[in-house]
Amino acid sequence: MTPNQFSFLEQEIISEIDERRDLMLRLKVLLKRIQLDMDKQLFLSYSIPIVYSVWEGFVKAAFQIYIKELNKLRINIDDICDPIFVYHMESSFPQLKKYPQDFKDKVKLFNNLQKTYSNNTLYIYLEVNTESNVNFKVINRLLNDFNLAKIKDYIEPKYSLASELDGFLLKIRNATAHGDKSIVVSEDDLFRAISLVEKLMDLVFERIRDGYINESYRKPQS
Repeated sequence: MTPNQFSFLEQEIISEIDERRDLMLRLKVLLKRIQLDMDKQLFLSYSIPIVYSVWEGFVKAAFQIYIKELNKLRINIDDICDPIFVYHMESSFPQLKKYPQDFKDKVKLFNNLQKTYSNNTLYIYLEVNTESNVNFKVINRLLNDFNLAKIKDYIEPKYSLASELDGFLLKIRNATAHGDKSIVVSEDDLFRAISLVEKLMDLVFERIRDGYINESYRKPQS
């Protein structure tokens, strides 16, 4: 890893964060311009799914940036850490979880496995599976897949990230997506959701940055 490579990784993810902060700031600005209470309530209700999409979009983008930078390093398959290797294999070969019954499918699977092992360089699978529901468990599962430090629930006294993400943001987002009109979203709710996503983006960035600097993607030296 060179300083330029780290700088590029840092700049790319910070750019993703800045772009999403700007979008969420625009939600606040637009809210102030709405005069009618009925229009304001409609805007607030649908602003929460937008804030969630900002979060999920960032997670996908940040991990894809990280994967692309790791692939540029052309890491030897024997040097990659176990969590990333397992992530790559399970993502590239879903048949490993559900073994094929057809003979042709078996041959195809083993041929592809042979190609993987015959290539000294491991190019990590690029697509990131967020399960379309990036809750606290999913984001920590992704961090663990890439051998990165997990996010602790309580980073501040009496402030549970798991409760804020799962029990607040995702709860409202899912209810709105399913047409549930019983939840009334306030201005404070919107600001609360935005603050949460800003915290989470910074925490994910810090873990990717530290993992890259410390080369946690490599197997420990024996």
